[in-house]
Amino acid sequence: MVRSQKQLRVGVIGCGSISQVAHFPSLAGLPDTRLVSVCDTDEARAESAAMTWGVKGHHYTNYHHMLESETMDVVIIASPQAFHHEQALAAADTGVHLFVEKPLACTNKEAWEIVAAAERADVRLMVGCNQRFWLEHEMGKELIEEGVIGEAKMGRSSLHEGWHLYPERVAITDFRRRAEQAASAALLEVAVHRVDLLRWLMGSEVTRVIGIAKRIATSSDYTTLDDAAWVLLDFENGATGAISSDRFSPVVSNITEIYGTKGTMFLSSEAHNPFQSVPLAVYTSRDYSWQDLPDTLRKWRYPENFWPDDVLAETLPKRWMTVHPPREWSYVRMIKYFLECIREGKEPTLTSGRDGAKVIEIIMAVFKSMETGQWVDLPLTEEVVPPEYKAFRENR
Repeated sequence: MVRSQKQLRVGVIGCGSISQVAHFPSLAGLPDTRLVSVCDTDEARAESAAMTWGVKGHHYTNYHHMLESETMDVVIIASPQAFHHEQALAAADTGVHLFVEKPLACTNKEAWEIVAAAERADVRLMVGCNQRFWLEHEMGKELIEEGVIGEAKMGRSSLHEGWHLYPERVAITDFRRRAEQAASAALLEVAVHRVDLLRWLMGSEVTRVIGIAKRIATSSDYTTLDDAAWVLLDFENGATGAISSDRFSPVVSNITEIYGTKGTMFLSSEAHNPFQSVPLAVYTSRDYSWQDLPDTLRKWRYPENFWPDDVLAETLPKRWMTVHPPREWSYVRMIKYFLECIREGKEPTLTSGRDGAKVIEIIMAVFKSMETGQWVDLPLTEEVVPPEYKAFRENR
């Protein structure tokens, strides 16, 4: 379904920390976009969000009432992931386009049911994996596709971020440590970002998975969820990958490494540390002249000398090239992209609903591998339910 009016009317389900630090500010800065309603089970939080973001009187505690009462083109679902499935199905039935925060769902079956509902209703569906929208990641993807590092054969991506850091520093919601609402922590909340990123950068589907997720550092008085995760991936093109994440580190740490047959690439997005001093670093053994370098490297790289003498060289010396793109907020770029797709009647091919469902399959395969102690082939042939999510779903 493609809407004809120029201005897009947006509703938000879930007024917690991610909406406060990302979705509401992003929407406020986008032209021809208007927030028209908000919903949260906490009435005070919903009313406060409505007052703050200019939709006084259009706040709800029941998302069914919001969907029935408001005229909207787009609904952003930013509630705890345990509710994504039911809310996305209900929203799709009303004919609105869907932006669902990551993770898309808590099981592979739920994820594919959301995809099917969106396709059945002919509405656009996008998953909020913002990692693809950091400029350094986008540039890195372009350089990989241009063959700067040859064929990508090995990849590793890590994101370590304690509960008390972003976004938990915004003392609004604490669902990320509640088993019945989060289903998983280090794996489904954090590693999911890097699974999506690595799958995208490597340019190939994952064929089998093995991994582990458990609680190793967090008190059981605080949560019963996993706080550390490791995942190994095999790709269809023969490449391999590794993911690590945790929810107890006192400082954010992240890095993505891509090893190719002609070079190496390091990327960093959320935060830098002494060992990650630049957003993007590339080493290539290919013979490039200055004129032949891809635009990204020619425009954004920082040379070792004030006057880069290699611009006159017939072949560039083999050395690391560092890139410092502008630090644009990935959420703004992501939401802007999705709304442009809706206006233009295009599918959001970056983090589409199917991309989101495939990532959930990979995550669920980790849970399955912990049951069997073996590699798990993809696609999955059965629904896998995280142990911490079973009781919630049975009692719902």
